[in-house]
Order: sequence, then C-alpha cells, then structure tokens
Amino acid sequence: MGLFDRFRSKPVRKATGIDAFLQDATMEISKDARTPVYSGVSTDTAYRQAILPQVDQFYLEQLADRYSHLRTVITRIASQSVAKGWEYQAIGNGEPEQRKMVERLLRNPTNGSSDMTGSEFFKAMIRQLEVFDDCWVSIVYDRVADGEGKVTNKVIKELWVEDAKHMRFHVDEYGRFRDDIKFDPVTREFMDGSVNPKTGVQLELMAYYYEYDDGKIPFARDEIIHFNKYSANARLYGQSPIIGLSKKIETALAIESFQNKIYRLERPPKGFLDVPGHDEESLNRLGEYIAEETRRNPNFIPILSSRDGGNTAKFVPVMPNMDELMMLPYMDRINSDINASYGVMPLVVGQMQGVGGLNSEGEQITIFDRTIRETQQCVEMGFLKPLLKLMQIDTWKIRFNDINERDETKYLNNMNLKAQIITQMQNVGVEMDLDSEGNLVLPQAPEVVRQDFRKPSQESLEAEEQEEPRRIWNRQPMSYAELLPESLEN
Repeated sequence: MGLFDRFRSKPVRKATGIDAFLQDATMEISKDARTPVYSGVSTDTAYRQAILPQVDQFYLEQLADRYSHLRTVITRIASQSVAKGWEYQAIGNGEPEQRKMVERLLRNPTNGSSDMTGSEFFKAMIRQLEVFDDCWVSIVYDRVADGEGKVTNKVIKELWVEDAKHMRFHVDEYGRFRDDIKFDPVTREFMDGSVNPKTGVQLELMAYYYEYDDGKIPFARDEIIHFNKYSANARLYGQSPIIGLSKKIETALAIESFQNKIYRLERPPKGFLDVPGHDEESLNRLGEYIAEETRRNPNFIPILSSRDGGNTAKFVPVMPNMDELMMLPYMDRINSDINASYGVMPLVVGQMQGVGGLNSEGEQITIFDRTIRETQQCVEMGFLKPLLKLMQIDTWKIRFNDINERDETKYLNNMNLKAQIITQMQNVGVEMDLDSEGNLVLPQAPEVVRQDFRKPSQESLEAEEQEEPRRIWNRQPMSYAELLPESLEN
C-alpha cells in the first residue's frame, strides 16, 4: 500500500453503536505555542532555510546505515526499549471498553495493511528518534457521518511511522501553523472553500505535509503526532546526536575504506626491493609484469634497480603500517564518543573494555538502563499520551516495562547474605538492621572520649569549682605556666 493510497481510499461511513463511546468533536493535538525562534526573513530562500531542517537528513541516514558501530548502538536502544513490552495502568476504575480500543490499535497498528506488529511499530519510532531526533506518526481515521453526509466524528483505525526525511511543517517564519491551504481529508486533493462540492466533506487546513518528487501529501493537525528526544529548545526539528558526530563518523568510514583497499587484491604493494647494479631500463619491461603480479598476489614485492651503485639490497616501504597511522586507537576513540553521545556503555555493544573507570558490569548496565528508561519516557510522553488524548481515553495510561525485572532467586540470596552479616555483627556487640528498602543500616559511630593526660589534681578541681566565673576545662586557653607541676614552678 502506497502512502497516498492509505489516505485517499478511506470512505466515509455512517455512525454505528461503537461511536457512542466517542464524543462528537475529536480533540486536536497541537504543538505548544512557539516563541519567534526564527528571525524575520525577506526572501524565499531565506524562508526555506529558516523552516527546514538545517542538516541534510539523507546524509544523517547514510551515516547511521553505513557505520556498523552506530547502527549497532541504535539497534540496541530500539530493541531493548520494547524488549519487555508495555502495560496498561488504570486511572480510577479503568473503563474496559477504552482499554479494548487502544489495546486493539497497538496490537495491530496498521489494521492489517502491513505485517508490522506493535513491537516493530515502536522500534521504527525509536529508530527515527535516534537517527533524526524527529518521529512522525500519521493517523488514519475512519470517518463517521450523519444522515446528511456531514462528518461528525472520526475513529482512529491505523497508525504509520512516516519517514522523517520527507516530513515537513507547514509554518511561517516564526514556526506558527499557516492557514492558507486547505484539502479534502478523504481524497487528499487541494481545494478552496470550506467543503468539497462533490462529496460534501468538510475541508481541513494543511499543518504538515509529506514531500516527494511529484508534490505534497497534506496532513491536518490531528493527523500527525510529532515529537523529539534530544532537542531541548523551541526548534521545529530535532537535533540528532549524529550532527555532532558526523565528521568523526566520516573519518571512521574513510579508515574502513582505506583498510578495505589495502586488503583487496588490487591494493598497492607495501614496498619494493631496491637491488643495485641492475639496468634501470628494464623497468619498462617489468612494468606489466609487476602490475599483473600485484593483482594476483597481494604479498608480491617488486624488485627494482636504483642508479646508485652498492652491494646491499634494501627494502623501501611505500605504505605506512597500522601503528604509524594510529588507526585502531582512533577508531576506539570514535566509538567511545558515539557511546557517550547515546548513553550506551561498551558492554552493551559487545566491547569488553571499560571506559572512564566504569569497568564494573553492574555500573555499565545501570547507566544503559537509565538511557533505555529515558527513551521509553520520551515515547510515553511524546506519543502515547497524545494518542490517548486523541482517542479520548482518560481512564488508562500506558507504560513500558523496565528491561531488568527483579530476579527473585538473586534477591533472596542477597537478603540471606545480609541476614548473615547482621547476625555476625550482633555477635560482636554491634547493632545492625535493614531499612524499608532492604538496605543495611549501619550503627552510628560511637562517641570517642579523648584521655587528657594533663588533668589537674582533685584539689585543684575543687578549688576551681569555687571560682567565679567558672572556668570550663579544655575550652578556655591556659598559659604554659599553668600546665607545669608545682615542683617545676618553684
């Protein structure tokens, strides 16, 4: 099914019993009011530069697809984010019919138009986020009309993850939706007026569009859910991590290409053997022979003759080795930068070495878990929450399950070990306990009383008690003479 076909082929139907669960007017999801983040522009070229993505998105996709380490990182994030599925949490009593509606939709988002499952649907969304920092989900409605043919309600029937490379906002230079182009939501034809004179379908304002070679496919505001993950400002389009990594990824691809050429049969020789005393004119006769042998044997070393006399043959390298080029350390550095940008630790992508002292497997997994949870929350807030609002479902919310569920056997073994520690400490007179979360609670450090070997005699203490004002021992400064024994004072 083509992109255009899945929108224009949906007929308007009459209302049925299921529509009783829906309100007459579909709630529209709109982007938050935007500040004028784009300066005023005067030319068409400047205007297009202001409202279009600043980086070629085809270029971003090429980098993500061609560099294997980056592709692995993105795949890990997408797959782990949905590995444990998702759950429906009731708000209040939780209306069963509402749950059935959203559960049916997420189980089969394309309504049989493709083989995409719910998990594959979410993976596709997350990949768009990680590559472009833009996720576009289009909504196909089943339109409900009254007896006069007027559309009174819309039921969401299909969800599609659109290609971010082709999706655009229809906005002015300030990022505000324009109101100058209308279209028929059934046929997707651009029209003037308020209704299609042939079908009587009410026209919609174009807020987004899918751009292709032959034109545009329009979308209304309630037909697209768009959100970002990494962008923290008021820009329309996201800020992909690949933008900052692009030059490094290009370098890594160049290194891989260089290594590929070296190890192919057509590679140039590592060097040549210079043997003095031979006729230099023979080089012309040897040219074809050397070229042929180099193609057939990558380890072939040509033997050439220099003008200089001498009795010693020498090897003359013409290609630097890997150590001289520092390829492998630099590749490791590039991969580490990619891991840091995406919040993925080496262990997750099959690298066993630690980074920045994080050699512990547990610490690396903890950091990756945080990355996954942030991704899950992004989809929950950016897509699932607006979707439920569009479906007018207010008694349920959807949450992705954590990827690391508690291992009961491991948990019980850990608690048994803690109990042994508590018993051992109590046997030596140290009280210890567990808090409400199962963590060991250590006793407070005992108060240490320092023995002062310069204490005065009992007689002097009794005399001091009679003095006014009373002097507190060890809190008021004393002279050196006061600290000396009487025998020395005399």
